[in-house]
Amino acid sequence: MRVNCPNCSTKAIITGSKELSANVIDLYCQCINTQSCGASFVCALEYKHNTRLPNHAPKPVTTE
Repeated sequence: MRVNCPNCSTKAIITGSKELSANVIDLYCQCINTQSCGASFVCALEYKHNTRLPNHAPKPVTTE
């Protein structure tokens, strides 16, 4: 996954994350353009829906 800085459009790195719910994660990001930008920012990553269902149903968990 690639994240770009919203200030200068340079590539940014993800430095941390925080799960807000089962479908939403905050990504803490830092711009790699440290000489002229260096911004830190938070992006939200959200699962919305499947575009294709899985081919196989997940295997049930068994306790033996």
